[in-house]
Amino acid sequence: MRRWIPVLLATLAAACNQGRSSADAAATLADADVRRIYTDMVQAMGGFDAWDRARYFEFTFTVERDGQRGRGWSHQWDRWNGDYRLSGTRNDADLVVLMNVNNREAGGQAWVDGQPVTGASLDSLLTFAFGRWTNDSYWLIMPFKWTDPGVQVSYQGMSTDSAGRQWEIVHLRFDSVGLTPQNEYDAWIDPQSHLMERWSHFRTADAEPSVYDWSDWQQFGPIRLATRKPSLGGTAAIVFENVRVETSVPSGAFAPPG
Repeated sequence: MRRWIPVLLATLAAACNQGRSSADAAATLADADVRRIYTDMVQAMGGFDAWDRARYFEFTFTVERDGQRGRGWSHQWDRWNGDYRLSGTRNDADLVVLMNVNNREAGGQAWVDGQPVTGASLDSLLTFAFGRWTNDSYWLIMPFKWTDPGVQVSYQGMSTDSAGRQWEIVHLRFDSVGLTPQNEYDAWIDPQSHLMERWSHFRTADAEPSVYDWSDWQQFGPIRLATRKPSLGGTAAIVFENVRVETSVPSGAFAPPG
């Protein structure tokens, strides 16, 4: 059984609006096979226009072990301008953080059990929240993000797994960006559904991979997302609950607790 990684810090922070359409970004992919696979995959998830319109994300990231789900982290995020709200339980206390993930220098606010936090404790909680957003959003939307700045993608060809299932494999590595640029991934694409239905995560290029299936694909607003990521051969899974995707930001989404 492969080792379970409870919190995987994704290599790239989720990209905001980069000033170009996702279709234009896809056209810059130099590898023709990668460009074909990525185009088909995005179309299967709703299409380039749908991804460009997907502005507001809301979801709860939960770890499940042996069928038991732990406490989750709830996220609200404006993908266009970076406004972000994290809420959950940490050290047996209720935590709420408000910040902008596109402008960390602007600081933010945090509350523990309803009481505002200041000084070094606030800085620590803002760093914690940014790490959670980086990790948890990547688990949710990684298939859309192959064209992010600093991502290097290469086609690895067809592969047949031990169950006889065929896949097309695309390898992702990264320039010196994000929290863990030493990470690498293999994206496993089902040639029939055109969806990324599995990934292999490598902590470093020569490390043994941790492998997770991407399953329970559902429609949320304009796009499709996988809501369950079980570890291959293991007893743990990443589960997304309370998922919501909108083309506009709901009123009061980033209001402080009160």
